[in-house]
Amino acid sequence: MATPEKEIQEFALLQASGDVTFPAEEVDRVLSYFRTLLLAPAPPSDIPETIRRNPAAQEISDILLGCRSALQMAKVGDFSYKIEFKGFLGGALKALQANLNHVAWLTRCVAEGDLEQRMDFMGDFSDSFNSMVEQLAFTLGELKRKQESLEALTANLQQEVEVRTQTEKRLRAEEERWELAVQCSRDGIWEIDLETGKPPYYSPRLLELTGIEPNNLPAIREWPKFFHPDDHAILQMFRKFFCNYDPPSFFELDHKLLCANGIYRWFLTRGMLVKNPVTQKTTRIIGVTADIQERKEREERFTHRATHDVLTDLPNRVLFDDHLKNSVEFAKRNGSHLAVIMIDLDKFKSVNDALGHYAGDVLLIEVAKRMQKSIRESDMVSRFGGDEFAMILAFGKNEWQSITKALKRTIDALKKPIKIGDQEISISASFGISICPEDGDKPKQLMMLADEALYFAKNKGRNACAFWKPNKRHNVVRFTEQAPD
Repeated sequence: MATPEKEIQEFALLQASGDVTFPAEEVDRVLSYFRTLLLAPAPPSDIPETIRRNPAAQEISDILLGCRSALQMAKVGDFSYKIEFKGFLGGALKALQANLNHVAWLTRCVAEGDLEQRMDFMGDFSDSFNSMVEQLAFTLGELKRKQESLEALTANLQQEVEVRTQTEKRLRAEEERWELAVQCSRDGIWEIDLETGKPPYYSPRLLELTGIEPNNLPAIREWPKFFHPDDHAILQMFRKFFCNYDPPSFFELDHKLLCANGIYRWFLTRGMLVKNPVTQKTTRIIGVTADIQERKEREERFTHRATHDVLTDLPNRVLFDDHLKNSVEFAKRNGSHLAVIMIDLDKFKSVNDALGHYAGDVLLIEVAKRMQKSIRESDMVSRFGGDEFAMILAFGKNEWQSITKALKRTIDALKKPIKIGDQEISISASFGISICPEDGDKPKQLMMLADEALYFAKNKGRNACAFWKPNKRHNVVRFTEQAPD
């Protein structure tokens, strides 16, 4: 709008130069009218008589009215206004009209799908317009790619339907091969027909593995009585198949079965559902059951080796740490107490040096047996390595006698000489004890404190027991004395 303002300024210059003359009292009124004509929401209805009488002023008024009319039409998208006046302002409006018509044409092209059009004559507006068109082109490309992916997916699904149909045909054509496989398989095979409800099929090999007599085949509802009562996984699987749950299409499960001899054995069962290709309703369940008792026994042996000391068969540090963690949590929940006891055999190295490592191994095995027999079933004794042992004793609140009784049983067992070849060896031990929760309630903390107490006991002459106390003022108990209250 700076250009109309310029016209007003030129009028003021004309007035000053004498080309346009108004009485002094009319000048301000004429300039105010021009500003109102240009800037007011609605143009004035009356033209001052002073302007009507002056051709130059009337021309400026007409130019401003034409400019205002053109801008009003452009505001509603009509760029067909006529520019009947010349000069800088007329040229500017004509240029604007041409540019806006071109913008309208570009917009129609984009709306009709021509996304190759670009604008380069309106500065920042051109950049925004071009960015919008590029984004539309990118979005359209993405939509096309997704459409192609959907079409490919549809084709794959159609192909899958065809493959499944062919698979069902092959299954029906291979029934004879199935019968041959049943006869030759080393595993037991079974099948349940859900459409006819006839009794399950059991292959001869399955009857052989389980010891079931051919004239005593169990019905489906009787299967749970052959499952081990603690085997929740197979019971849950059974419910999924026969209690209106959603069964898996394929399953594989290790479980125990009660055989005809009254002994549970480990089996591996794999199975699958066969569905009607049209209704997708399950019509049959086919399974293969293999005897894996020997494999399970091997796994149990490997697991036992991983958690037990090879020499003494006592729990090792791994199993001890796990048991200690669970015992501490149990003590916290139930308000009970726990004793962690670290044990070192006194002067064991001298036995090894004097009699050899074989004699040392015999000694450790015998010590382990005696310690194991001296504790309760709920307690644990573990060998960490060398002559280092550890115990976990659980007891009720303020039951110090439980600790001393357990220690006394252990010490009495160790007092008896151990015969190695022709020699009898006497052995003693030092004990360090920490109590949960009095001394701490973290497994590592309890073991550290018990270790500290053990070190104190050994420095006090060995063959002793030290209860951990703060500030290292440990209570040391000789085994001929009573433990403190």
